[in-house]
Amino acid sequence: MSRVAALVAILLVALLTGSVAVPAPARAQPPPDVAPVRLEVDAMAPRVVTSAGPPELVVTGSVVNTGSDPVEDLSLRVQRGPAVDGEPALRSAFAGEAPVDDATPAFAALGPVGPGASVPFRYSVPLTGDRTVSLALPGPGTYPLLVNLNGTVDGTPSRIAGIRTVLPVSSLPAPSLPGPAPGSIPPGNTPGTTPPGAPTPVSMLYPITDAPRRIPPVPGQVPVLTDDDLAVSMAPGGRLHDLVDGLATGAPPGSPVRAALCLAIDPELVATAVAMSGGYEVTVGPDGETAPGRGAATAGEWLESLRDAAAGACVLSLPPSDADLVALVRAGQAELARTTLGQGRAALAEQLDTAVLDDVVWPADGVLDEPTLEALGGDTRFVLSADGVSSGRTSGVVRLEGPGGGDRAVLADPLLARAATGPAVVELQEGGAGGLAGQELAGALTFRAAAGPTDPPESLLVAPPHSWPGGGQAAAGVLSALAALIQDGRLTPAGVSGVAARDDPAAEPARLFYPVQAGGAEIPGAVIDTVAAQVRSIEGLRGAAEARTGVGASPAEVFDPLVRGTLRAASSWWRTDPARAEREAAIVAGRIEQIRASVRVVQPPSPYSLGTSDAPLLITVANGLPVTMNVRVVLSSTTGLRVAPIPVQTVPPLGRVQVRVSAQVTRSGQFGVNAGLRTPDGAELGPDTRLRVRSTVYGTVTVWLTGIAGALLVVLVVRRIVRRIRTGGGAPGARAGGAADGATDPSPGGPTAPGPSGHRPAPDSAPPR
Repeated sequence: MSRVAALVAILLVALLTGSVAVPAPARAQPPPDVAPVRLEVDAMAPRVVTSAGPPELVVTGSVVNTGSDPVEDLSLRVQRGPAVDGEPALRSAFAGEAPVDDATPAFAALGPVGPGASVPFRYSVPLTGDRTVSLALPGPGTYPLLVNLNGTVDGTPSRIAGIRTVLPVSSLPAPSLPGPAPGSIPPGNTPGTTPPGAPTPVSMLYPITDAPRRIPPVPGQVPVLTDDDLAVSMAPGGRLHDLVDGLATGAPPGSPVRAALCLAIDPELVATAVAMSGGYEVTVGPDGETAPGRGAATAGEWLESLRDAAAGACVLSLPPSDADLVALVRAGQAELARTTLGQGRAALAEQLDTAVLDDVVWPADGVLDEPTLEALGGDTRFVLSADGVSSGRTSGVVRLEGPGGGDRAVLADPLLARAATGPAVVELQEGGAGGLAGQELAGALTFRAAAGPTDPPESLLVAPPHSWPGGGQAAAGVLSALAALIQDGRLTPAGVSGVAARDDPAAEPARLFYPVQAGGAEIPGAVIDTVAAQVRSIEGLRGAAEARTGVGASPAEVFDPLVRGTLRAASSWWRTDPARAEREAAIVAGRIEQIRASVRVVQPPSPYSLGTSDAPLLITVANGLPVTMNVRVVLSSTTGLRVAPIPVQTVPPLGRVQVRVSAQVTRSGQFGVNAGLRTPDGAELGPDTRLRVRSTVYGTVTVWLTGIAGALLVVLVVRRIVRRIRTGGGAPGARAGGAADGATDPSPGGPTAPGPSGHRPAPDSAPPR
């Protein structure tokens, strides 16, 4: 019993001091008594163990105490598990679930760390030897690895942080190779692998993309970006800078690694860099206020570096703004997808001054549905994930079932794509594994290379996500791994263009498989509808434009970039984020409305004053676009105003014309008239302008009233004259005649004798009653 008790006591002490490693879950939650520390790994070398490499593994980084209490007795080591024996085991290693207790060398003491302080470390361990003092690598393979940090908190030793990754081994360093024992495996070989003399062809797509930020542009106007993040990303230390700079250091021209690469570039990103280099503005307020951008010089330097990297290299054009092609076709915008793909290739070739593959399409996530294949196909090579094609293969070129039968798919290995996305697993605490970025992809490449080439040989295709979250650090790690595996004879470069050109007419055609989760992540149909409406508006403007030699820009120079600019709302960067896609669609719609409004009728400073019935209206038409526009002026129907037909007007680029409108006014007073512009085909341009008209001309009603009043006045005057003539005009004459006729009255009765009152009764009057 005493021996058993002693053994139990030894095991307990070993567990408490950390000399025996206990596998932890992939993302274990920190216990309450674990100190808040942050484990940072800045670098690990070598990324791939080869016979030409160093005999030891070196990991550098730091430990930061983010808590308020000191942490005592910090110690760190690197330990490994057994080599993975299949793809499921490798995926478990990526998830942090593989055992890591096969080799447990001693811990290295780091000392205490106070609150808010940090302790740097450089840990080195031999690759071969005894498993208690080295990693004791037995041979080639991909090994799970753990960077393990212990410390003492409140007097209790415990494991307080850890970072998991993998260590790919192509071959063991030559000085460390033991002599072969009877029945042993020769160095550089493991069961089921091929010797380095039979390398596996490999090619890699190298995405250089970023989220679209430029508001749809117009030549001659100051470019406007929604933020200034690109200036940071293109500067030294930024993601885009490191992606391009990594090519110069990790894959220089003429190197085997460069021969294996094909740059996959977003044309909109390059166009934005070109625009930024000449000066630009950034929106800074909710109402569209702008401020000068800070990255003009940075963008110009980055653009020159990209041009140098692309010179003579394989270049593949992504859809502009990395648009979601499947979503566009599903919403009935197949023509837009086809047109912008061709325009993007042409623009990229011009701006980088290099050749671009003209028949290769790489859709988002490497998946495609049959309608999109039919819309974009026709002797086209598509780069597709092997998970999206029912071929049972993970690499090579397959013929796709389709209407023409001439389309091919270059298969990208899903395992390699998965490895390119996954960061190292951080356990117990927060941690930074930037120095390990790309290590999982290096492990997956080594795993595939260990299987040797197929018969006939098919090229491995590494196709990271377009957005490649690891950025420059991941790229540097992968390029380093590629160089090591090519140098060690495991891989041989095979360019994407050469792989895509291969064909096997006898091969059975494969069917597309569009995953349900891919459909759920698509850009919403309502957003695509908004994009389509804006494209129709742009095409309406294009229909009114006229190309004139030596005068302004051509319609293509003005409107092609606008059409491509609308695709920022359909960018695959917004997949799984419909709210962001809707906000981007609103930005696009507002911008196109602003551009349409730049071709308009100018609001006069004061009302038009018309003094005669046929006075003309002088209307000013302004053109804010750098291309000649043909427009029709349209006035709303208004009572009292008749307008003669107005011919089509030609307005010069960024100019104005005054249009003399023949009008007939039949009313007086002040009234309003809506004046708008239409294209010759009837499409609306800018918003209508309300014109105020003041008329002093007698209108029809006024004329009738005046005529009636005049006629009535004449009638009244005539009536008065007639009455005077009848009532008073004849009496004096009668009296005068009577006096004259009194002496010589020719009547037979003679003069009438006066009556008693002295009055003479009128002749023939009736006697009084």
